Amino acid sequence: MPVPRLSPGDRVRVTISATAVRSGPGYLELSPRTYIEFESEDDLDVEVIAGLFRCGDVVTDGSRTLLRTVVVRDSGTEAYWTAADGSVVRDDEVRPEALRLLLRIA
Repeated sequence: MPVPRLSPGDRVRVTISATAVRSGPGYLELSPRTYIEFESEDDLDVEVIAGLFRCGDVVTDGSRTLLRTVVVRDSGTEAYWTAADGSVVRDDEVRPEALRLLLRIA
């Protein structure tokens, strides 16, 4: 997606999905090739995406609310998302970086 033409003073929200390489006071380096400098941590809102969601987690992908469902059988464990209308949403049907945790039950 191209960056729109911006003017000084324009308010923006930038979303970056990446892997942390290193961080320190006033900087954050992400992979691939993203470097962020900031004066105050109050200027930056960083959300760490957990590697695995747990059974019972409620998330949003920006357009719908999803419930993490895990079924354990003798043949193995199956994990998927259940939408509010009862439809099953597989992991490959969502972008993990788009998921925002709304509720975690212990």
